[in-house]
Amino acid sequence: MSWQQSVNQAVGVSRLGDIKDFVRHGPSIGSPIDTFYSASREILMVGTPAFLRAHPPMGPLLLVGLVSATENYFRDIFARIIQVCPVAKEYSAKQTINFGSVIWHGSRDMERGAFEHISFANSDTIIKSANNFLGFQIKATGALDEFAKVCELRHGIVHAGAVVSGKNAVRLHIASSGRTLHINIDFAQLQECGDVCNTLVASVNTELFVELARRWAQSWPKLASWDPTRKHQLFKRIWQAFYSSIDNANHSIPDNLSMLKCKNRVAATFT
Repeated sequence: MSWQQSVNQAVGVSRLGDIKDFVRHGPSIGSPIDTFYSASREILMVGTPAFLRAHPPMGPLLLVGLVSATENYFRDIFARIIQVCPVAKEYSAKQTINFGSVIWHGSRDMERGAFEHISFANSDTIIKSANNFLGFQIKATGALDEFAKVCELRHGIVHAGAVVSGKNAVRLHIASSGRTLHINIDFAQLQECGDVCNTLVASVNTELFVELARRWAQSWPKLASWDPTRKHQLFKRIWQAFYSSIDNANHSIPDNLSMLKCKNRVAATFT
């Protein structure tokens, strides 16, 4: 024994087993918003008052999961838009993509690979990416402002062990007390963060759908690449990218039209 071994346990070599055991094929849920709903609601179902009282460290980790589900929505919906929208393709053609993403994705979901090096746990990045890749200015500023607060909390959890760092505290307008502050996420706080993420996703989903519908009716027919025989098929792809079967089942869609009726109303609105 030596003094060098006097402060903590002695350890050997630790390795992961078969890396294939750490991944699996996920279920195909449908539209990006429904994927978000499913992921976020499972997280919120776990975070019951009793569970969080018994396991306080899990609250901050569940918040990280909510932000991750929100980030995934933006990667999914931006990729789906680029796949169908020629205007977005034109903007995206000016951007770069990591070669590793090209190698891995190939021709399958390459559009999603464009966002693998981008963190959407930042409201400014969401706005910038929508501008750069889609040619669209997101207007849900109130929802983005609240999401920015959630992201500051998430940053302290991920990078500082749930300790409030100075940069995050300043952005959240938390006064210095001269003592270390820890991020506290119990049931009420987790629900509030879930509401913020849900509001942002639902708001942006509506905004982007309206813009894609407008482009379908007004912008795309003016392009040289436009094929009028594919008009219905293209609207169907837009509909499938944005329509929430979960909201439909919950009777929470204000004007729940069929795809055909919605298409006809869009055409009447913009032509």
